[in-house]
Amino acid sequence: MTTLALISAFPPAKASLNEYGLHLVNAFARRTDITRIIVLADQDDSVAKELELDPKIEVRRIWKFNSPFAGLAILRELKDIQPEHALYNLQTASFGDNEVPAALGLLTPMLSQRLVPSGVIMHNLIDAVDLSKTNLAGNKIRQKIVSTAGTIINKCLLKTGFVSVTLDSFLDIFHSKYRAKNAYIVPHGSFANESKTDIPLINERSDTIVTMGKFGTYKKLERMISAVQRLNSTLYKTAPIKLVIGGSNHPATPGYMETLQAEHAIDSNIVFHGYVAEEDVAGFFKQGKLAVFDYDSTTGSSGVLHQAATYGTPSIYPLMGDFIDVTEREGLQGFHYIPLDEDNLMSTIDKALSLSEKAQDMADNNLSISSGVPMDTIASVQMSLLKGLAGQKYFKLRQSGKKALWLKPKDSIFYAS
Repeated sequence: MTTLALISAFPPAKASLNEYGLHLVNAFARRTDITRIIVLADQDDSVAKELELDPKIEVRRIWKFNSPFAGLAILRELKDIQPEHALYNLQTASFGDNEVPAALGLLTPMLSQRLVPSGVIMHNLIDAVDLSKTNLAGNKIRQKIVSTAGTIINKCLLKTGFVSVTLDSFLDIFHSKYRAKNAYIVPHGSFANESKTDIPLINERSDTIVTMGKFGTYKKLERMISAVQRLNSTLYKTAPIKLVIGGSNHPATPGYMETLQAEHAIDSNIVFHGYVAEEDVAGFFKQGKLAVFDYDSTTGSSGVLHQAATYGTPSIYPLMGDFIDVTEREGLQGFHYIPLDEDNLMSTIDKALSLSEKAQDMADNNLSISSGVPMDTIASVQMSLLKGLAGQKYFKLRQSGKKALWLKPKDSIFYAS
């Protein structure tokens, strides 16, 4: 009997990566070499019912966001369950948007390695974030503290059995800065679960733009709303563009969405959809002729960008940071604009809406790439990595002369293509 513990945010809770956790656990459930999966999930204050899942899957909601004791709850549960493998699905703010609980939670994989062979999927890294463009802008002391803490946390994460990342640039950081040999790249993967024939062509869709995320920090909406309103008052007077905004406040900016919604209540072409439930994601993206991502900076491989690709919606995004990675290394295509430039964003939206054939070519390309790496493939690679930890003899821990952490297994890198 093979039991896997997956530690992740999980729907109907709405924390980041909950959808990824759902699709990943469903892919694991389809495997014949796993007979039991226990999801150690975040607690949810909503009244939504738990999802109907495969009989193999059990969800235990045992830790709270922003609790300094989340890690202890997870470790106690792992000791009770005694699974053969444990896999963490994480980003830097998985356990909290306050520095202390966030950092303490990220120490859990290192500690659980003493109980069960453990691996980590890390969706972003502090090292890859321009902290001056986050909610820490203007506070250089806190930026320095967070940067230093991020380095310490990454070294601790690398004391887990393995860390897999979704972007080549993250792997470069682990190799160059930390000299790690147990870091691997495993692509984000696609959530696609419907055929291409169910996806409408670009010229069959109305002039609707969609965007989705947790807004208020480095993901803001003011420029995008202004760009759409300016286009509607000039070039699109007779047939206005509709902007549909899905998502919620970033935990660090409570009230952000509510304030914007009140400011634009009289504009019927600016629609605040709110949280997009898993069963509504496909319809949300398929209504859009374009998906727009207006970020001040990037913090990791955008799951929303991959969802747009999955449902044949071409994207507009600034050519910077992690967006360069998905363009140049994953092969996803999109329309690009100058970061932080509202005029250029406006002209790019106009251009993209007028080039339906080019947009369709991009959509077809992205659909092809997305379907090439389904979540079943991601689960297979992650399971191979976990099985490599059997007996905890796979890695030999040592410190270099410069105190940078090395973990030396086989010199292989997993990449599903």
